Amino acid sequence: MKSWQALGLLCLLAPACATTDTSYRAPIERWQESHPETVEPEDAAQTAELPPHAQLPELLDHARRHNPKLRQAFFDWRAAVERIPQAGRLPDPRVLFGVFLEEVETRTGPMQGKFTVSQALPWFGKRALAGDVAAARADAVGEGVAAALLQVDREVRDAWYEYAWLHRAVEVSKAHRELLKHWQDVARTRLELGLSKPSEILRVELELGQLEDRLLSLADLERPLRARINAALDRDLNAPLDRPEFPLIGDLELDGEALLAGLAESNPELRRLSKQVTAANKGSDLADLAGRPDLVLGVDYTQIGSNGAAGSGDDAVALTVGFGLPVWRGVYRAEREEARAKQMAARLAMESAHNRLRSELEMALFQWRDKGRHLELLNGSLIPKGQEAIGIMGDTYQNGESSFIDV
Repeated sequence: MKSWQALGLLCLLAPACATTDTSYRAPIERWQESHPETVEPEDAAQTAELPPHAQLPELLDHARRHNPKLRQAFFDWRAAVERIPQAGRLPDPRVLFGVFLEEVETRTGPMQGKFTVSQALPWFGKRALAGDVAAARADAVGEGVAAALLQVDREVRDAWYEYAWLHRAVEVSKAHRELLKHWQDVARTRLELGLSKPSEILRVELELGQLEDRLLSLADLERPLRARINAALDRDLNAPLDRPEFPLIGDLELDGEALLAGLAESNPELRRLSKQVTAANKGSDLADLAGRPDLVLGVDYTQIGSNGAAGSGDDAVALTVGFGLPVWRGVYRAEREEARAKQMAARLAMESAHNRLRSELEMALFQWRDKGRHLELLNGSLIPKGQEAIGIMGDTYQNGESSFIDV
């Protein structure tokens, strides 16, 4: 009876070796709390609509909620996180049953059957390192969510700014057309007065024709730009959009040295590669343990029948201990070499990305400074002087003191 109790206790305790700790999900939970828009139910993602008169802030919020690329990155991360407990788990226990085809007589009675429960225990540190590798890989995938969020924001901003530019370009081109029509009337009046030649009217008409072609191109461009925005929002490509408010360019001070110094901490691609380096380092440590034997603990229960003698019929229970035999040394050596190669590749990938991103940041900073100088020159000098020159040349042209080419 005591043997059965001991065996039953072992069977109950064996599944308890499996972990029920869910703390590995903490990064996911923190992200869900700070970014609830990325984890909406699928039906909500399909039915939500843009608010009326939506501008860039509303579009960005909608894209963060419904962009499939961002949602895919989140669920890839969640899948990677769920691999953490799988990597560090114990192997499943094994249960063996045996029946003697012919009873084996012993002093206490005939042996009738056997029941064995065994549990393999990986070498010390294997499970922890396997969990660490999976956790580092999950962290790397998690950085992909941050990268996807930035990419979606950039796609929406770029498309919206181009959409706003399109509407402003149409307004400017229409105003230019009205100005050319005015000069066309002036040229006809000058021709009637003998102050100009027919070629001036032809030149105006040529300019008008080119401008009409530009307006047609701009009108045709609206459809693909609207489709580009709607694609980022996961909406029908032909869904209507409100007229964009042209963005105001404010003063923005950029500290280039600070941006370069903080690149490794602020850039999600570099953070992802750093986590991959960590995973490769842990993987190398795990590979070093590949040739270590696993321990196997078990209980062997043998059912003994009664032979009528005193003390017969007592079942036998034995504790068993075993070890795996890591005989394939060449395989384990190859596993270690593979892990070290991955380790070096991860480090070189991070170094290469860091160099590339530094150079891209330097170019972006130059372009920012260059565009700032151009904008300052336009607003402070070229545009006011150009407006003044147009007014003067327009007066001289109407007075017959200059030609249309001057205008």
